Amino acid sequence: MDKQKIVREVVKGAGVLALLILLMMWLSGSFRSKTPPGPPVAHAQQLPAKTKAVEQMAFPLFMEQVGAVRSQTEAQVAGRIMAQVNAILVKEGDMVQGPGKDGKNAAVMARLDDRDIQARIRQAQSQVAASERAVEAARANMRAARARVEAARAASLSSSADYVRYETLNRSKAATGQQLDHARSQKDVAEAQLQAAIQLVTAADEDILRLEAQKQQAEAALAEAQVALSHAIVRAPFSGRVIRKMLDVGDTAAPGQPIFIMEGPQKPEFHATVSESLISDVHAGQTIDVGIDALGEHFTGTVREITPQSDPTTRTVMVKVSLPPDPRLITGLFGRMNIPAGEYKALVAPLEAVREVGQLELVDALDPNGRPQRRFVTLGRRHDGVVEVLSGLREGEEVVLQ
Repeated sequence: MDKQKIVREVVKGAGVLALLILLMMWLSGSFRSKTPPGPPVAHAQQLPAKTKAVEQMAFPLFMEQVGAVRSQTEAQVAGRIMAQVNAILVKEGDMVQGPGKDGKNAAVMARLDDRDIQARIRQAQSQVAASERAVEAARANMRAARARVEAARAASLSSSADYVRYETLNRSKAATGQQLDHARSQKDVAEAQLQAAIQLVTAADEDILRLEAQKQQAEAALAEAQVALSHAIVRAPFSGRVIRKMLDVGDTAAPGQPIFIMEGPQKPEFHATVSESLISDVHAGQTIDVGIDALGEHFTGTVREITPQSDPTTRTVMVKVSLPPDPRLITGLFGRMNIPAGEYKALVAPLEAVREVGQLELVDALDPNGRPQRRFVTLGRRHDGVVEVLSGLREGEEVVLQ
C-alpha cells in the first residue's frame, strides 16, 4: 500500500515538471518559426490608406485680460441724514420698484429715526403761525394808519382853506390879525398831523415787510424740516435688485453712507483692467469674446466704454464690455476677455491623426521608407479640425489619419 502511494506521488511530480518545461519552452519561442541568421529580408509593406502632411498655419493672436461681471446700472443707496435705522424692509436678492413717471410711488427700503425732525417741524409750524399773526396785526395797523392819513389830509385841506379865507378877509379889514394868526396855526398843526400820519403808514409798511420776511424764513425752515422728514424714508432710486445690505436695524446711518447696493435691470457688463500696451487694440463698438470660468461658457460682447484715464500705479485702463442678458451672469463672476492682437504661426496636425492612450498623446508618422512609426507628441490649442503641435513632429512630415 505504501509503495503504490509513493508511485502515485512520483508520477504526479513528474507530470508537473513536464508541464513546467513545456510552458517555459513555449514562452521562449521554441514552438515558433524563427528567422534564420543573415541580413534582413525586405518584406512588402502596405502603405497607409490616407495621410496628411504636418504644416504651419497662421492663427489670430488673443491676449487674455481678467475682470469681473458687473451691472451697467449700479447704485449705492444711502441716507441723507444722520439717524438711527429703525426698519429694514427689503432683503438681499429682492426686486424693488423705482419711481414712476411722476417721480412717486418708489418702494420704501428702510426707515430712519425721525423724532428730531418731527420736533423741528412742530417748531417751524409754530413760528410760521406766529409770523402770520404778526403780519395780520401789522396789516391792521397799516389800515388804521392810512385812515388817519386820510383824516389828517382832510383836516389839512380844511385848515388851509380857512387860512386863505382869513387872509383875504384880513386884507379887506374884515378879520383881525389875531384871527389870521389862529388860522395859520391851525393850518400848521393840520399839516404836521398829516406828516405824522404819513410816517405812521411808512413805519407800518416797513413792519409788514419785516414780518413777512420773518414769515418766509419760518416757512423755509418748515419746508427744510419737511424735506428732511422725507429723507428719513429711504426709497428705491430705480427699479432693480438689492444685491447687498450694508446696515442693520439699530445701526446709525450717516449722510452718504451706503445702506444698500442695488443693480438695475438685467444689463450685465464685463469690467476688465486692460494693460496700456493693449489699449490701442480695443475700440468702442468692437465685438469681443468673454469667457466666464464659473459657467464654462464664452459670450460675445461689445465694448461699450473705455475709461479715458490710466491708473498710474498698475498702468491699466478700465474697459467695459456689454454682455447679452442672461440670468446666470450675476455680479462678481470672474472672467477672461480675449483681445485680438495680431496673429501667430504654429505647426499643426489634423485631429484625426491623434490618438490618446491614457494621458499620452501619440500619432503615427511615416519614416523615410514610408513605414509608420509611433510618435509621442505634445499638443497645444485645438482649432477647426487641427491641433497645434508643440513637440514630436516636424513640418512636412506625413501623419496617418485614423
